[in-house]
Amino acid sequence: MIKNILVGYDESRPAQVALAQAIDLAEVTSGRVRLLVVRTEERSAPKLELAAEPGIAEMVDVGLDDEELETESAGVPPFVEQARTKLIAADAAGSIRVTSGGQPAACLQEEADLADLLVVGRSRAHSGGQVGRTTRNLLKGHLAGPLLICASQYLPITSLLLVYWPGQLGGRAVSVAGGLAATLNIDLNTVVTTSGRRTLRRERARVASALLAYHTEGEVIATTEAPAQAVLTAGLQYNPSLLVIPEPSLPRWPWQLAPLYSSALELPDTLLLITT
Repeated sequence: MIKNILVGYDESRPAQVALAQAIDLAEVTSGRVRLLVVRTEERSAPKLELAAEPGIAEMVDVGLDDEELETESAGVPPFVEQARTKLIAADAAGSIRVTSGGQPAACLQEEADLADLLVVGRSRAHSGGQVGRTTRNLLKGHLAGPLLICASQYLPITSLLLVYWPGQLGGRAVSVAGGLAATLNIDLNTVVTTSGRRTLRRERARVASALLAYHTEGEVIATTEAPAQAVLTAGLQYNPSLLVIPEPSLPRWPWQLAPLYSSALELPDTLLLITT
């Protein structure tokens, strides 16, 4: 179950979307939202801890380690206070940590291994691509844990699509997708993809049997399309709010995304959840 939700946060609009999606998930899972803000300036504010209302936003760490606290509110960016206000207004348990130095993607990866889910925005308006630099850097490496990439705008999660292929990561995706569909009480459609037709029939039956445990509604279909193409075909057919895929195990190159990610990101009005 998703209880510990980490959000990569800054002053951008995609980060606002990520916060809204995380708060929604925390509400239905009784989870906790942790915001991590990475300030890349050479010099930032001193470290600061602020107590919030009990059980809501418990702590705000701001700035550099080993710096003396100069004033009680020194260096807190306005967008951090706005996020804190949103957490309190939503009655969402959580905290905000602001840190300086390092690359945002590396900092998020380091924190993600302590979370059930990392949530990030899709892109900044000026990025010129489907995802911003931080999200792209996350996708180019091995993920420390499940990653949710938000759509171009906030979306209520009303339907779910799983694209599955055999393997340990595929089995994990079935578990995550089934659990989410049951928790959210939404339909789960599943596409099973593998190259061998005999294997395909067996895998479809295995997945359909496993999903019975979650008491979900939806189709389980089979295809011999490669996963990257199956994502596009099924995404256009079902138009889901949330697409779930396993992390691909193919080698990665620093100059491009895995084909599976590129295909999934062509669905701009769909949240993308990558399981590990």
